Amino acid sequence: MKPIRIALLDDHAVVRHGLAATLAAEANFEVVGIYARSRDLIAGLASAPADLLLLDFSLNPDELDGVSLIRALRVKFPSCHILVLSTHHDPATVSLAMRVGARGFVGKGEEMAQLVKDIRKVAAGAVYLSTDMTYRLAETVTSDTGQGRGDAPDALVQAELTSREQEVIRCYLAGMTVSEIAEKFNRSIKTISTQKTAAFRKLGVTSNNELFKLNKLIGTP
Repeated sequence: MKPIRIALLDDHAVVRHGLAATLAAEANFEVVGIYARSRDLIAGLASAPADLLLLDFSLNPDELDGVSLIRALRVKFPSCHILVLSTHHDPATVSLAMRVGARGFVGKGEEMAQLVKDIRKVAAGAVYLSTDMTYRLAETVTSDTGQGRGDAPDALVQAELTSREQEVIRCYLAGMTVSEIAEKFNRSIKTISTQKTAAFRKLGVTSNNELFKLNKLIGTP
């Protein structure tokens, strides 16, 4: 049987090396990469592809992580299944990660035997969430609907940028200010600011630095 190639990303050395040692001992598992930095992960996956990536959702402040990293990985390595392993596993975080491309989400309190089963399931193409998390997500949706908010919050909606939002981001990455972009396209500064904010939300970034880091990682023109 073909081995399941696994890559790990976690900024805690004890966690990543402990996981690597345990998973490498499992039948049919091959650990092909152990990474502490998102940039090293992306470079490594290009040269040593993985079938499944075990990804820590929250890294050091200077690292691209969370939603932005998952989006970048889905662009660069669409065939690599992402299983998030994180201490942050509240329903909102889990829902957002799944909507932008993760195939599963596991809390760091998970038993190792169960994690091994989760990895096999996600690597086979299935989606994994614990029964408890599935119920919690269902309760969240039911609660929102009951309060007259049937639509998911904008931050949880995976959507493509509109053509005008693409224009704004392209010009912004080229070094233009909001005022210069407004003048270029003959739109108001308020309109450009609104379109920039909407684009940031859809891209999963919350700051200018995150946008530039995302652009570097995925090589957006």
